[in-house]
Amino acid sequence: MTSPAAQLKSALTTTIEEKTARGSTDLPPTQGWHPGARIGATAELGALLAYNDDGSAGICNLENGRGTWLNLQPQDQKQDQRPYSVWRWMAAYNGRPACLMGRLAPGAARLELRASDGTVAEADVVDGTFAAEIAVDMVSLRHARERLEAHEAASTEGRAEFERLMADSRSEMTKLKVRVYDSAGTLLYDGAAINATD
Repeated sequence: MTSPAAQLKSALTTTIEEKTARGSTDLPPTQGWHPGARIGATAELGALLAYNDDGSAGICNLENGRGTWLNLQPQDQKQDQRPYSVWRWMAAYNGRPACLMGRLAPGAARLELRASDGTVAEADVVDGTFAAEIAVDMVSLRHARERLEAHEAASTEGRAEFERLMADSRSEMTKLKVRVYDSAGTLLYDGAAINATD
């Protein structure tokens, strides 16, 4: 299953079925969804952005090419200083690439994710949504799994180590840069990938 529409349908169906079985009334709309940008279309773990005619938006988790869950996103925060809003970011750890996903502002057409070593990843852009991933060595996260496994997860030390890893992740992500261009190739933004509110 590699079609974005099929992946979205699978994730939506699974989400509604599982939430209904648990008695949840917090269900996503059943109609009006459209696939947006995606990363890892057939990878072990990927993501597909989605938007609805009613204004809601979400991110479908993908596993081995199949849509498995739709996480609804809060309304986009107003971005006065950047021509994009961030829906999800993830630092590189345990062999996985770093990723950045969200929505471009009107007038923005292209987004690049840039590492300090000169590596550039062009974002997939679909209907104003973007998704980019980049293979980069985030030094402080090289041994993230070992750091977590060294402590009992529910212990004070385990929670403290998790918080340190989250702080390291945020610090590493701010080292990634984003460049955003309009359709004529004019540079609209050149700066850190995430900020304190992302």
